[in-house]
Amino acid sequence: MLMSSDKCQELMWSAKQLQLQGDPTLLRPPPSPFGAPLAPTWELLQETSARLLFMAVRWVRCLAPFQALAPGDQLVLLRAAWKELFLLHLAQWAAPWDLAPLLAAPVARTRLPPDPLADLELNTLQEILCRFRQIAPDGSECGCMKAIVLFSPDTPGLSETQPVEMLQDQAQCILADYVRTRYTRQPTRFGRLLLLLPSLRAVRARSIELLLFRETVGDVSVATLLHDMYRMQPAPAPAPAFPPPTITEHCASP
Repeated sequence: MLMSSDKCQELMWSAKQLQLQGDPTLLRPPPSPFGAPLAPTWELLQETSARLLFMAVRWVRCLAPFQALAPGDQLVLLRAAWKELFLLHLAQWAAPWDLAPLLAAPVARTRLPPDPLADLELNTLQEILCRFRQIAPDGSECGCMKAIVLFSPDTPGLSETQPVEMLQDQAQCILADYVRTRYTRQPTRFGRLLLLLPSLRAVRARSIELLLFRETVGDVSVATLLHDMYRMQPAPAPAPAFPPPTITEHCASP
């Protein structure tokens, strides 16, 4: 199942619409009297994490190519990719700050089990956020990166892997074309964006749950909540009366 040119446009259009309707930057705390945003506290980070997870599910729900897959495969992909999707949303939201001191604080370590992997995961999470801030992906790049991690043909339990693989390949092609057109003076940018993705898998889902969701969802795993969250989302909005922007037009947008 290949995406037609219209479906490619819909992928970018969905990313644009979600950026306008549910931009993670809108969840940032108000500016301080000195003009800069106030640094987030643990309480704000936990509260915002729940909202970011909801926004990640909403983004998936409104992604037109995803809706063309079998309903069972949709849930399989979402349950498998929620952690990576959430971390990308978190990185977008946290871009203005250095969260390293917050994640390096003793309170962060006490939330995780006493094993060496937990220390490594905290360091990996800090590195992800740091690299994201350095590269500063724009909204369109983030949308394509989310599509790449979502459409993973290696996900166990899929009834059809070929359509998922084709969608992932096309998401990478869309990202490559966009970066080449928009960032003509950054020849390594596409590769740097792709290299961000493997690190997302290095942090266990359970560690993210204990670190950021324990107070909001308790001991229930996030994966078990996704079915209801996904079904609760409203149906995608109908297509606009005017044609969605082409990839080239979208790349030229501010």
